Amino acid sequence: MKLRFQITKDKEIRFISHLEYVRTIGRAIRRAKLPAAYSQGFNPHMKYSLASALGVGVVSYAEFVELELTEPVEPLAAAAAFKKALPRGIRVLAVDAVETNAPALMSVAGGAEYRVTVPWTGDIAAAVEQFNRAPEVTFVKQAPKTKEKVKTIDVKFYIPEISAVQREDETELRFHCRITHNGSMKAVDLLNTLNEQYGLGLPVEKADIERLDLYRVDEQGNKWPMLDSLYIQG
Repeated sequence: MKLRFQITKDKEIRFISHLEYVRTIGRAIRRAKLPAAYSQGFNPHMKYSLASALGVGVVSYAEFVELELTEPVEPLAAAAAFKKALPRGIRVLAVDAVETNAPALMSVAGGAEYRVTVPWTGDIAAAVEQFNRAPEVTFVKQAPKTKEKVKTIDVKFYIPEISAVQREDETELRFHCRITHNGSMKAVDLLNTLNEQYGLGLPVEKADIERLDLYRVDEQGNKWPMLDSLYIQG
């Protein structure tokens, strides 16, 4: 069987790298003494993975860990042991169990919901309206690992629409971002796009970025939860 956990990356650990986050989860699985399966060969490794990589500096309430086991366990008991073994900054929110041959979580993640808050109170209404009406909005970013060294992104393919709420001292943006087998788009790149395309002065380096949800998307575009969850209290 495979266990699936919904966990967090809380604000106090938002600046650790994805690799260190993954390693921390692996250490917690071992401390929890869960019967994890390992690969074969000279350098066996634990069979666990995350559904979608998260950028450095981003807070998340919807990270998903998938762990293959060598024997069945009671999901809530396993979640309690895992929760106890995790350090501060990572919480277990839910758990689910599936057959070993179920499709990997990383192969079914289809989209994510974000909230971005910036300490900025300029006029953003016109930019939001223009962005939402535009059939295409391009963004060119550095891509040193590619032959061309730059990459042109159609932002609207990944983020069809955004909404904005302005308060006395900040602006909050919300949007859904598509996830494909070829990649996705970073929230910070959306902010840079808005600055470049519409002349805004959003302080990108001060943005508070939160991933609120991660979900599956069917062929009709309907959104579905990643887990058939048992929720953990506290």
